[in-house]
Amino acid sequence: MMRPAAIDRRTALKLAGAGLLGLGAAPSSAAAQAAARADGFLTASILGGLPHLHPWNYSNHDFGTLPILTYSNLIYTNPDGTLSPEVAKAMPSVSADGKTYTFELREDVRFPSGKTLDSEDVVYSFTTYLEHGQRRGDFRAFLASVHAEGRFTVRFELSRPWSGWMMYLTKYFGIIPAGTDHTTLNANVLGSGPYRVTKFEPDVVIELEARPDYFLGEAPQKRIRLVRIADGATQLANLQTGRVDIIGTCPPKDFRPTLQSAQFEGAAIPGAGIFYAPFNRQKAPFDNINLRRAVASAIDRDTICNEIYHGLVTPSAIPSVEGEYWHDAELARKLAYDPDRAKFHLRAAGMPRGFRFTATIPVPSAYVEAQEAAVVMQANLADVGIDMRIRQMDFSSMYAAATRGDFECFPHPSMQPSIEDYLMAQSYLCIAGKQYMAQPCSATYDENLFEAYRLVDRAERTPPLKRAVAHLVEDCTSVWVGRLNTYHIWRKGITGFRPSYMYAMDLRQAKLA
Repeated sequence: MMRPAAIDRRTALKLAGAGLLGLGAAPSSAAAQAAARADGFLTASILGGLPHLHPWNYSNHDFGTLPILTYSNLIYTNPDGTLSPEVAKAMPSVSADGKTYTFELREDVRFPSGKTLDSEDVVYSFTTYLEHGQRRGDFRAFLASVHAEGRFTVRFELSRPWSGWMMYLTKYFGIIPAGTDHTTLNANVLGSGPYRVTKFEPDVVIELEARPDYFLGEAPQKRIRLVRIADGATQLANLQTGRVDIIGTCPPKDFRPTLQSAQFEGAAIPGAGIFYAPFNRQKAPFDNINLRRAVASAIDRDTICNEIYHGLVTPSAIPSVEGEYWHDAELARKLAYDPDRAKFHLRAAGMPRGFRFTATIPVPSAYVEAQEAAVVMQANLADVGIDMRIRQMDFSSMYAAATRGDFECFPHPSMQPSIEDYLMAQSYLCIAGKQYMAQPCSATYDENLFEAYRLVDRAERTPPLKRAVAHLVEDCTSVWVGRLNTYHIWRKGITGFRPSYMYAMDLRQAKLA
């Protein structure tokens, strides 16, 4: 998993003082664990930083745990990835061309000040976000303007169809009162979400209390404490000693063995992250489609996902996985592990004895280590005569090199709000935001994806989504290894909690027994 720098001494002392640093101690007695729970807090640990309280300045994917609790949005993304109205009375009405969204707002939503949330607040929040929000570029690519039509009606105009913008809200946005100086949100929570902050020590601890006036009803858990523990093994130790109730991560090898204990429960689901290896199709060797197909067919995804990552990456040769509404098993088989097919493509490329290329990998990686998978890929490719050299770079340098086109292929894990509504757009559209992949693009792919984005209903958008995936498979734009799982472990007796498709921990329905 993600491996930030070790906990500094000051942070360690603060956590230890709060009884929240277990550093490998043996599990405490039942009496000690009961005493630790006497304060009534459900305590959850996350790996990423908690540097501020601003819902729009998304510093890392773990940070999303906080705005989910403290802010509300027009639409809420449920842990299973489906959408539900929140501030909106119902899902929006959408024009036939997919460019106009109209929302009717609830009239009982209150900010902490007591002010009623209305269309003025929604318009102000979006227009300010488009100027200052961390992910504003993602929205600007599609969202043209926002208009109030009466006190409780809001209309959004899009420059291009993109139903996926609603998926982004829970993770990257949050409605604020009109006129708010957004810079003050670093230290103050002004959202209409189910919790308010009662204590904040940056990158150490945040304590929250349920708002009795939350418009969807008071949350089941009265008090929640978020602590930042920047090491997966230390998070697990704190869970085992009873100092925390839910952990955001642990070493993959420890996940299933820990669940053998009667004290703990846990779950893992394919999330909005993917381990994949884009090709640079602009230059040799991967301007040759048969060489791309040879590499894709030579990768043993099952071994990588199940043995290297202990089942916490779900293998798939295409961006979707089995069970998702837009998955196509026949397309997945076209790029599945098949060494004989890899050799066929080498012969078709005129290189029956193989070829050599360099794979650039980030070290350290986020979420799972790319280096471990790259070694297996290297061995798989050697079996069919392909020599894959590994070039290690820090993540920032790797991205800069990719932007310059200085790469041949780079295997890496990536996390986003969704696969079909983010990765498919940002990586492969002709207007793609990830410029290292905005290479040879396809008008046909764009047409299919925009057709899918014109639609909200999953059944209706499935055919054009599958046609878009078919293009990616036919052109073999990348090697897709598998989908990153969101996985958590928690103490037995906690109810209402499950991992979220968006990766960020969603504690809205969690309750401490």
